[in-house]
Amino acid sequence: MPDSNNRIVFYKSRKFKNNAISVIIPVSMGENVTGFNVLSQVLKRGTERFATSSEITRYLQDMYGSFFDIIIGKRGDKLFLTFYISFLDNRFTLYGEDLWEKAVELIKEVIYRPRLVEGGFQSEIVTQEIEDQKLYIESQYDDKGHYNMIKVIEQGLMDSYAKPEFGTMDELQSLNGDVLMDLWKDLRSREAYIQAAGNIEDEGRISELLSGIFDEANGGLKAGRGLHDHVAPVFVRDLPKAEEPMRISQGKMSLLYSTNTDIFKGDYFSLAVMNSIFGGGAHSKLFNEVREKHSLCYYVYSTFDKFKGVMTISSGVDFKNFDRARELIELELEKMKKGDFTDEEITMSKTRLKATLVAMEDSMYSTMEYVSSLRVYGIGYTVDDVIKGIEEVDRERIMAAAGRLEFITSHYLVKEVENNVSDDRS
Repeated sequence: MPDSNNRIVFYKSRKFKNNAISVIIPVSMGENVTGFNVLSQVLKRGTERFATSSEITRYLQDMYGSFFDIIIGKRGDKLFLTFYISFLDNRFTLYGEDLWEKAVELIKEVIYRPRLVEGGFQSEIVTQEIEDQKLYIESQYDDKGHYNMIKVIEQGLMDSYAKPEFGTMDELQSLNGDVLMDLWKDLRSREAYIQAAGNIEDEGRISELLSGIFDEANGGLKAGRGLHDHVAPVFVRDLPKAEEPMRISQGKMSLLYSTNTDIFKGDYFSLAVMNSIFGGGAHSKLFNEVREKHSLCYYVYSTFDKFKGVMTISSGVDFKNFDRARELIELELEKMKKGDFTDEEITMSKTRLKATLVAMEDSMYSTMEYVSSLRVYGIGYTVDDVIKGIEEVDRERIMAAAGRLEFITSHYLVKEVENNVSDDRS
């Protein structure tokens, strides 16, 4: 259970050998997402105290092999930049050394004191990291299943959520050292959310240390007050069919739906159980009916974003089976709406959802990431609250969640032919 003083949230546990700190700085997906991706890599390349990334690594090694990273993730309409450090608790250090102060100092060093040369980031480092981000973006598009999922979201939404969390080539082309400096100056003065986890015995001392990361009086980070600008998705409706020819041996099909439910409004818990039964794993209807029974897909699954209210169905399909696979997917969805699923399927799906949540508590990072994402959006659920919410879902609520699904659009990757003409798909 988290303990909060409104500025810092503590997750107290003696079950881990390590302690951890995370500092989350949210930025809008409508901003320079690509630039923040590159900036996160530049900041890890050196600071005033640690001139190179190798010196940062040595500092971490001296802290008994501690781990530090800047982790980027898309959460609804926001991109979360998480400064995360994990370090050994003093119960397990050789001489009982306490590493909290060293951990906090490294985070402050990276956020506030990056290594600058003549008032800017080193040009060689900027060039390297821009090129690395270019290669990373290209690698995401090389995964055709992932690419197809990205395309159906880009196609079906006209708000900033359509942008991938790793950014775009268009944004990348406009990046340079000056742009990154402006982004850094902006980032270090934003609202931030601090979490600490582990064996926290002297909460007052740890709280004082962590509060030093905030520096609002000097134009630095200020304590976050919760995001209250959640925006409902803006869908592009009545789109024509979308087929993209490619030199591929396996077709891809992605379908986009509005759930008309998210964690901010509506019955989120029933949506989670409905999705699990429908397409949330090897126990689901999509897997067992479309893939296993009819052998129409190499893979098929559904997933949804609880912060945005969108659901996608993704599948790998032989080109000749597109229509039949789509037909069966829609048939299984109709079954969900009509309640054509067993009590055993409900129990199995609830069990799997709860097992995932319970297993997550065996990972300090996973627990912090899950609960802190909710906290940033002003949602007070604990893991136990979510488990209780799942347990209380009944058949009627599952049917209602399926009934709220609204088809938006589809995107196919089809086999390229010489004249670039392919069969029509609806």
